[in-house]
Amino acid sequence: MNVSSKFMLLRDLAIFKGLDNKEIEQLADKTELKKVGKGKSIYKEDVTIDTVYVIFKGTVKLGIQVIGEREIIRGIIQPGEIFGENIFNSTKRLEYAVTLAECHVFCIPVTYYQELLKTNAEFRTSIVEQMMTNVSVLKKRIHNYMFYNAQRRILEFLKDLTHKTGTKLVNGEYLVNHNMNHLAIANSTDTSRQTVARVLNDLKSQALISYSDRRPSKIIVRPALFLS
Repeated sequence: MNVSSKFMLLRDLAIFKGLDNKEIEQLADKTELKKVGKGKSIYKEDVTIDTVYVIFKGTVKLGIQVIGEREIIRGIIQPGEIFGENIFNSTKRLEYAVTLAECHVFCIPVTYYQELLKTNAEFRTSIVEQMMTNVSVLKKRIHNYMFYNAQRRILEFLKDLTHKTGTKLVNGEYLVNHNMNHLAIANSTDTSRQTVARVLNDLKSQALISYSDRRPSKIIVRPALFLS
């Protein structure tokens, strides 16, 4: 993709709203837009940080491998969000990044990312704000783990996911295309795959959500869910 095409795409991303046209043009020149298939690794744990990423299309999972198939999911990254950006406390990756759906990601050399942080105060502020948001999400997850049972944690996760990624339909319901299997949801809520399946089935039987067994990663969420 040529520089002018990348310029048009980068200009519309909120994370870069503090950059002027000249800076965005320079960013487009230094940035590669890469297509990554579903289930593919973008980077692994404990490798040198040389690139920062922004999702243009798709969904990415950030995680830490624990034992066997068990993992701790640190975050689910959606279009328009930056990841791999924490260069302040390590020169090595502290987690891995894997696509949950086919992705198009902008790959920014870490040296140029550092330059933008130094020279553009508004961009620097937007990065700090995102990092603070990530901390707030982590604090809420710890709170939920301490004070909520497994069913409630899954319910709160689904509510947050709907607010963050749901598309509101004309009838007031939401379409949530989360691209996550039951194990990924379990690892995001500190529960088990079996518990996730049971809770989602219970919510479905109560007509609070709806999904096809053939495509369980697409859920219709009804307004009544937020009252439960």
